[in-house]
Amino acid sequence: MTDSGRPTSQATVTAQVFLRSVSGRSIRELAGASDPGDLAPFRAPAAARTAAIRQFEALGFKVFEDEMGLALSIQASPSVFRKTFGVSESEMRRASARESLPLPVPDDLRGMVEDILLLPPPELF
Repeated sequence: MTDSGRPTSQATVTAQVFLRSVSGRSIRELAGASDPGDLAPFRAPAAARTAAIRQFEALGFKVFEDEMGLALSIQASPSVFRKTFGVSESEMRRASARESLPLPVPDDLRGMVEDILLLPPPELF
């Protein structure tokens, strides 16, 4: 909201970034499976996580790292997403609770990032 009480024109958009592991295994393989006990084969190297965070921050994103080192969440205005991923605002609005929107991995992040999914905005009520 602005000082006048009107909503701001640009909402924050969020995406989940799945990092590439050393082993080549994806945490997404575990969907619906039992806990593997050891997540090390699914974890990205610390240096790759740090480099990915710095690159996303340089592009204008706020970056949040999960505690297990498996994925990142990135947040920015729609204009930053449009500039970085070439996705229109109408495409961004297509993301829903049933269907996330896959985003292209920027060339300079391909060695570190497996996949990027645009998440739907939270439904508050």
